[in-house]
Amino acid sequence: MKTLASLLLRATAVALFASTLCAEAADWPMWRCNAGRTADTPEEFPAQMSLRWVREYPARVPVWEDPLNQDLMSFDTVFEPVVSGNRMFIGFNDADKLVALDIQTGRQLWAFYADGPVRLAPACWQGKVYFASDDGCLYCVRVDDGALVWKFRGGPSDRKVLGNSRLISSWPARGGPVIRDSVVYFAASIWPFMGTFIYALDAATGKVVWVNDGTGAQFIKQPHNAPAFAGVAPQGSLVATEKFLLVPGGRSIPAAFDRATGKFLYFSIAESGKGTGGSLVMTNEKEFFVHTRERGTRAHDLATGKKTNFTVD
Repeated sequence: MKTLASLLLRATAVALFASTLCAEAADWPMWRCNAGRTADTPEEFPAQMSLRWVREYPARVPVWEDPLNQDLMSFDTVFEPVVSGNRMFIGFNDADKLVALDIQTGRQLWAFYADGPVRLAPACWQGKVYFASDDGCLYCVRVDDGALVWKFRGGPSDRKVLGNSRLISSWPARGGPVIRDSVVYFAASIWPFMGTFIYALDAATGKVVWVNDGTGAQFIKQPHNAPAFAGVAPQGSLVATEKFLLVPGGRSIPAAFDRATGKFLYFSIAESGKGTGGSLVMTNEKEFFVHTRERGTRAHDLATGKKTNFTVD
């Protein structure tokens, strides 16, 4: 008997793209289509859609067993495919790989293996696909054959630690890549006391444009209204606007950085309260939007990080 999870996986991996199997269809190069994660595309869906093919994989196992964490950190629960040309790309948290599928047939074209789980959606740009891994690295491989173009380690060393039943980097890369203006952004480390590393890299070469490694041990007020040493802990797909880079904080609201320079701007964790934020962040050029445990969407002013509206689902 098929589990609900496996049925949901089938629907996510297939039905989402069943209408875009022609050569003229628009790409879906990043998770939720673009750097703002808006899920907005110029592609027009046909009046009638039909199932073309199905590939079944084992149900995903979330990195966090605690349902309280799963509520705000929804990655690892379903596949989050992206599409470039005639290829679909999906990452595997249980097999440490990125896989390319032919969108016409569902046939696997190639697989690239990392040294740790691939938990967050990849991003495509100019014939290359970028993805982060719990081994602490960002990978750039070619879309056509999966050949490695460059690899960048986000942490200060190759040191490993036992994390989530796996041997992973002491600084796992769980700040998923986002690309804008030929620059790819990602983040490494989920433990602020170990140091966190926010990067902007030249997408073509992997050379560092800027790095911010000073937001880990911040003495700031927490949601329980007491100050403590706890800073940005990147978990989720990064978001890029014209001027801002937003770094999701796992169970907290995102931190904001100047996209051009990497300068830290704000991290209003206390003001937003408990149960607001998570790995899913969406934005336009005026506001960003996050999940809340009240099953609604909270809007924040992009320039200041201050709460604005609350919309119930």
